[in-house]
Amino acid sequence: MSVLFPLHDPVGPDGDEQPDVAAIAHLLVPMAADADRRGVQRETIDRLAAAGLLGSPLTPPARQRELAELISGCDATTWFCWVQHQSPLRALSQAVRTLDTPSVEALREAFLPGLSSGTLLGAVAFAHVRRPGPPNPVATRVEGGWLLEGTLDWVTSWDIADVVMVIAQGSGVDADSLISVFLPAGRSPASLPGLTMELPLALLAMSGTHTRPIRLSSVFVPADRVVAVTDRAEWLAQDAVTSANANPSAFGVARGAIAELDMLAEKRSDARMRALADGLIEECRLVRRAAYACADDPEASIDRRVVLRARSLDLVVRAATGVVVARAGAAMLAGQDAERRVREAMFLQVQAQTAPTRNAALDLMIEASRRAIARD
Repeated sequence: MSVLFPLHDPVGPDGDEQPDVAAIAHLLVPMAADADRRGVQRETIDRLAAAGLLGSPLTPPARQRELAELISGCDATTWFCWVQHQSPLRALSQAVRTLDTPSVEALREAFLPGLSSGTLLGAVAFAHVRRPGPPNPVATRVEGGWLLEGTLDWVTSWDIADVVMVIAQGSGVDADSLISVFLPAGRSPASLPGLTMELPLALLAMSGTHTRPIRLSSVFVPADRVVAVTDRAEWLAQDAVTSANANPSAFGVARGAIAELDMLAEKRSDARMRALADGLIEECRLVRRAAYACADDPEASIDRRVVLRARSLDLVVRAATGVVVARAGAAMLAGQDAERRVREAMFLQVQAQTAPTRNAALDLMIEASRRAIARD
């Protein structure tokens, strides 16, 4: 398979900071179709780690965003496993010793070197914390630690991860708290009584991410596995800001699709393809610049953030669809980059979705529909 993106990349990075493009391309692109069909291989993750592209975040933040764009543009399935690793790494890096986390230094000593270097792969499960209704799963304080009860509908990277960070809402006097714990994941030789993993989910996209439901039946987690006990309201307030921001992966998948469209326009000397490619190149740069400016501005409003997130999601759908239209019947062959990116673009519509981000995306669609009706 020939490597197109990111060696051919008409959109380009948002600034001067750029990781090793050639290394990323040759690590990920040849394996993208196989990762999509059969699952991300741990060897791929290990090669990213060996290249310094998995563990401790790159600095400045713009460099880490560019890395996320490049990985997702090459292979969004691998990107989704890669991005899961960042949450437990960040949480453990920032962990502090409290009465509820008495052994956090030992926990850091056990896991932080491996997570930072990438020799250990982390996973995370916390999307359920955002949902309205009764909490699930629930953490109940008991002597020596906590009992977890409930279900985790989406645990990504389970089969290839060494450790998973689970966030659960407390019960009783701890109902206003969120408890973050480190549990052994699929590659760990350790096991927890009461933890049952289900078969991997069959998904429209990202089936290769080893995402499984997990059942927790009175799973005892000792206090020395607790990385944080935080105020739920404070966590949700911070998450509302973070989840409102445009995700670099949307720009990454869009960049990959635009690169293919740009190549087709050049190869076929097609004026309409060229006009579409040029328009998408400029739009991607403009929306990305505005979105990242918001992400870097603590004073930026939630409303502005979610509007730009919605625009990024609309952009990636149109970019992926444009390649399908341009390729015509050839795009229907399974295993094509065009087919994979259409599904990846659909997945990004719901990844880390909250009510405000969903509403902003729907509002953008309503506006487009009304404009179409007005033209007719």
